Parts: sequence; C-alpha cells; structure tokens
Amino acid sequence: MRTYLRIGRLIDGRGGAPIEDAVIRIDGARIGRVGPAAALGEAVDPDAWVDFAAGTALPGLVDAHTHFSLSADGRSYEEMALDPDELMAINGARNALRHLRSGVTTARDNGARNRVVFVLREAIERGYAEGPRLLVSGRPLTCSAGHFHWCNGVADGELEIRRAVRRLVAEGADHIKIMASGGGTVGTDPTRASYTVAELRAAVETAHELGRPTTSHCRALESMRRAMEAGSDCLEHGEFLTPGGEMSFDEETGKRLVDSGIYLSPTLQASGWDTILRLREKRETSGLDATETSALAATERETEERLAQVGRLLQLGMGPRIVAGTDAGCFDFSFGHMDYALDLLAKAGMTPMQAIIAGTSVAAAACGVADEAGILEAGRPADILIVDGDPLTDIAAVGRVTAVYQGGRRVT
Repeated sequence: MRTYLRIGRLIDGRGGAPIEDAVIRIDGARIGRVGPAAALGEAVDPDAWVDFAAGTALPGLVDAHTHFSLSADGRSYEEMALDPDELMAINGARNALRHLRSGVTTARDNGARNRVVFVLREAIERGYAEGPRLLVSGRPLTCSAGHFHWCNGVADGELEIRRAVRRLVAEGADHIKIMASGGGTVGTDPTRASYTVAELRAAVETAHELGRPTTSHCRALESMRRAMEAGSDCLEHGEFLTPGGEMSFDEETGKRLVDSGIYLSPTLQASGWDTILRLREKRETSGLDATETSALAATERETEERLAQVGRLLQLGMGPRIVAGTDAGCFDFSFGHMDYALDLLAKAGMTPMQAIIAGTSVAAAACGVADEAGILEAGRPADILIVDGDPLTDIAAVGRVTAVYQGGRRVT
C-alpha cells in the first residue's frame, strides 16, 4: 500500500535547504521516495494522495532525555517514588502517547525503577500501547544513596559497577545511564561528583565491550571533567556547577568538551521552563503573589544562565554535537513539548535549522540510531512530523502539529 504526502515544504534533517512543494511516498512502513513534486515521474491513484500543501514536513523528532515512568505533575522524586511500579508503567503509557502525538517518534529513557521501562518498551513493540520507539537504560547506575537511588541501580566500586552493567545489558538495556553527580534527589549534592574516574571508566569500558553507549548525568563541573576523562559518549545537563553552588562556565572544560567528540544534552527545559510559562501566564491573567513573583524571577535567572552557557559552547564550536532533550517526567517538565527544547536551543544562539537538527539527526546519532531515525530519505522508517507554518522562520511552529506518521501509519 502506497501513500503520497504532498508537502508545502520539506526539511530532511540534514541541514540543507528545504525542498519546496515536495512529495513523500510511503511504501508500507518505510519511505519510498522523497523529493520535489515536479520530479515525481509516476502515475498516482488520486485516492493515495494526502494533501499538506500548507504544512512543513520534518523527520519525526528524537528526544534524547526522558523519564516516561515519572508523572511531570510537580511532585518531588521522593513523592513520585511512592507510586508502585504498576502505576509507573500505566503512567508511562500515557506519557508515551502524549509524546508521540506531539511528533516525538523516537525517545531515550534515561532512568526508571526496576523493570518498568523494559515492560513499557515491550508493550509499545507488541502494540499494547502507542508511543515513540523507546531506547531504555533501565535502572541508572548510582552510588549508595545517590541520585535516583530509589530506582535500585546502586553500585559502588569498579567490580559492582561492572556487574551492574552486565546485568542491565542482559535484561535488554539499549544504553547505560550513569549518575556522575548528585541531582534533585534529597540527600544528594548536584555540585559534587559521585564517582571516581576509575569507577566511571569501569562502567564505560564494560558498556562498550557489550556494544552499548553510555550517557552521564553531570550537573557538577568536576563530574563533567571525570566523565570526559572516562570516555562517556554523552553528557547530560552539563551545568558547570561548582562546590559553592554557582553555575560558572569554565572555558578550559568547554574547549575540552568541544574537542572530545562527546555529545551534550543540555536539557534546557529542566531549568524550569514549564514553571516560567505557567507563572507568566498567571501573571497576565490573575496576578502573582510575592512567593510566586520571587519563584518566577529565580527560575528566569537560572534559565538565562543556562542559555548563556550553551551560547558560550556554541561559540566554541560545540553546535554539531548538542542534542535536544526534554528531561520530561521530572518535577513539572512536561511531555508533549519537544518544541520547548528546540525553542530554548534557538534562544541560546542556534539557528532554527540547527535546533531542528539537534532534535532530529544529531539526537539520533547521539542515541545510536543514526541509520534509522532523524532523517527523511528513502529506505528509512516513515517517521514524519508535519507542522503548520515554517519552523525556519518561526521555531514555535514545531509545536503546531498537523499530523504525525510512525512507521508509515498516521497516529494523529
């Protein structure tokens, strides 16, 4: 069964000029052809056409950092951890559908308790639930009482870490997530490293021996340095936090990151963008009390600092390896809003095209699925997002979803 999509504009995910008045031919679950409508050169049954002449087609988005088992309802980790695994799995199915309908057709889950996301991934693969193609880490590696310790992935010392990696791979982990610093978990310190270089290297080496990439949660500056030295494939957050609690961009570390070949997923939405949008809207409608006004100002300052950090990295040449990720699920970081991640990257200094690539082909490469996601071309899965408007002139258009196709099937 062939379907022909007539598109006003097509962005293929490689970064080249868009194709105006384009056609995508879908052959079953895969793309059969991409190109200008004028060059189609084949007879088409009129009933096989779907017209999106006013829209723009993009590759299905790739979210490099999610937590599908978490609820994004503003609760703390400790409160969410009170939910049983069964409730987390049901919640994960709801979140997966929401993300898929917003245009995210591939997503990397960077940490969940026990086997929750393994089950969610299988449910999606069996067709019991709808969601993006999931790449899961399962239980993140963390030190005793470390960040996300309630996921039950605690491993101390090189031997325990190697055993934990082997167990995760045997259970089906697509990648290994390492908590290289503290985070938002009570009792942990996001300004300090959690593992030694030797411990991190043990995780990375074992994962690589088993054919799995790694990504490291690094809010602390020292954790960034250690993860780079250990050879982690990707850094998450990268906030340059010092032991004094300040975000202090370090030029030497930034240059080292640029030269390393490592990817960075800055998760800019996680600096409180959902809170900012909610409080700004309330300020315009009913007004804010003193506590809310203070919270908005503090969150806006943090976001501006993060945008400035990413801007500095862009100036140093990090752009081709910065990937988009939402950190959706934690606190109030919402699912269904990959557009926030791309908008924030543009605010940090990326062009709209660079931001789109960060959420498509570059994210796919960072997640190890460059051959199957992030680019619209013949032979690849027909994962397609169609939006209203031109995201190259208005990046917010990514959030104005007209249609989503996953594996050739329209899901919206």
